[in-house]
Amino acid sequence: MSRRNLPLYALSLFEAAARHQSFTRAADELCLTQGAVSKQMAQLEAHLGYPLFHRYARSLKLSVQGECLLGYVQQALGLLDKGVAEAAAASAPLRLKAPSCIARWLLQQLRAFADEAPEISVQLSGVHAHDIDFARENYDLAIVYRPLVSAGERGVVLFAERLTPVLSPSLLAQVGRKLDSPAALAAYPLLHPSADRRDWRQWLQANGERQPALMAGTVFDTLDQAMNAALQGFGVTLGDVTLLAEELKNGQAIAPFASCLDSGYGYVLLLPEQAPAAAALRLQQWFRQRIAPVA
Repeated sequence: MSRRNLPLYALSLFEAAARHQSFTRAADELCLTQGAVSKQMAQLEAHLGYPLFHRYARSLKLSVQGECLLGYVQQALGLLDKGVAEAAAASAPLRLKAPSCIARWLLQQLRAFADEAPEISVQLSGVHAHDIDFARENYDLAIVYRPLVSAGERGVVLFAERLTPVLSPSLLAQVGRKLDSPAALAAYPLLHPSADRRDWRQWLQANGERQPALMAGTVFDTLDQAMNAALQGFGVTLGDVTLLAEELKNGQAIAPFASCLDSGYGYVLLLPEQAPAAAALRLQQWFRQRIAPVA
């Protein structure tokens, strides 16, 4: 018998009647009359060509054929329920957590992803936190900032952090001092993207400059805040060349030094280990192919 001819509705009533061993209790569960369930079972038996129940005056028992069929029907209905649930989940927005400092870069990537998968919407939460606990936080995937050596096999490295001094053309013209050496930075207000001033210290040491005076300047909570302040002409910050690629290309920002500090950190896409959403897996694969192709 072709599965196209199987009456799915009647089979779902059969599962309920078999589970309750009663047409009456099945009818109560399904908000039907006992007569409607009984009629559907008689029609199903006629369709299949064998009895599913033995009917007695005060009881109902499965026939041999009914016992054989019940397990398959329950498996099929369970699989259908799972498919319906997964389809509903696929239509819900993907909840993505990411550091706020990469928002501009990330939005460009998500726009490109939307061109290829318009049916998947992404709900982006930009936060200061640089890590994720999927057991406690309600996200489908997250981008975290961490040492690249701890990216893990499941993580997709989106890009490594590479820092170099950046400033606006207006500030360069205002100060009028050519930035031809690290020592020349002493003429400019420095902006620090972290309270420990670690990034500037490491870049200056890597470029042979150890003047303590160069460590003065305004301190920000995030890299994004420092880069925005630099773009507005308030000072020189260490900026990530990937995050500022567009501004460096169109001349909104200037990077006067060829030297970049490879911090050893980077931005890594993570998914929960347990039952990741199908749409999240699709976005992860898209990033693997577009942003971080496997060699």
